[in-house]
Amino acid sequence: MTDKLFEGGNVFKTADSALTQRIATKDVHPTIQFIEKITGLTYDEEDWLGTTGKKNDPDGAFEKNSSGDLDLNTDANKVSKEELISKLKAYLQSQGVPEENWMNQGRKKTDGYIHNAGDQVHFRTPIDGDDRNGYVQTDFMFTSNPDFQRGAKRGGTEQYGGTDRAILLSSVARGRGLKFSPKFGLVDPAQGDVVVADTWDKIAELLLGKGATEKDTHTVETMIAYLKNDPNYEELIAPWKETMEKAGKQVPEQAQESLADKHLRRIKELSGVGTSHSVMASNGIRMNK
Repeated sequence: MTDKLFEGGNVFKTADSALTQRIATKDVHPTIQFIEKITGLTYDEEDWLGTTGKKNDPDGAFEKNSSGDLDLNTDANKVSKEELISKLKAYLQSQGVPEENWMNQGRKKTDGYIHNAGDQVHFRTPIDGDDRNGYVQTDFMFTSNPDFQRGAKRGGTEQYGGTDRAILLSSVARGRGLKFSPKFGLVDPAQGDVVVADTWDKIAELLLGKGATEKDTHTVETMIAYLKNDPNYEELIAPWKETMEKAGKQVPEQAQESLADKHLRRIKELSGVGTSHSVMASNGIRMNK
């Protein structure tokens, strides 16, 4: 029995087993270089979506130093799905793979090398370009707005993963009367889901508040840090918080009062501005009559 870890969502499989496996972080770059060679496309590291090639844990455990698949940000303005599939078929032909084994066919055939589905093309890719190393599933994720997709498919942190981040984006959007679409951006349900923002700097301002930038949307932690002084903080994160609690994840406590706000409140208390006699008395402050 193999000791390799397989992905549960694999689209390449036989009746008995998966045909692809996790890929070690050290093998990600050379495998993507192989993909670039056979497709003629270029994938800079910023186009390795999610946690692709990013897992490096000092404990050395394979699962913490590997990716389940290769998610690649693919610009539909530069190549169509049909063109990409033709390039992949040409490679398979050069390797002597019989034509009847090239494509998956729904549920009838799942042991092929190419799977065409929606906005994605999946490819059973030899690791490091050598099938003796086994295969990893590559997901070519097509989009007409690659800049937006880079942010929409961003990975997470050890505490909160990419899915947790997406849930928070949706939670805050709902609280602002909008919806977050991982495909289109922020949309307005009151206007038939018309797109109101599809750049991350604009999305940041609409969701997090004035002055927020793309960097503030990178992780759950950065978003929470920016939102915590919003007067509607608890309402904005409530759906996300409920989901995290159901998943058994620790969530932030109620927003802490910032040091600046504490200082301002203390000044008001000392000056009597907006402060009751009882509050001032509790702080040992005498009122002049």
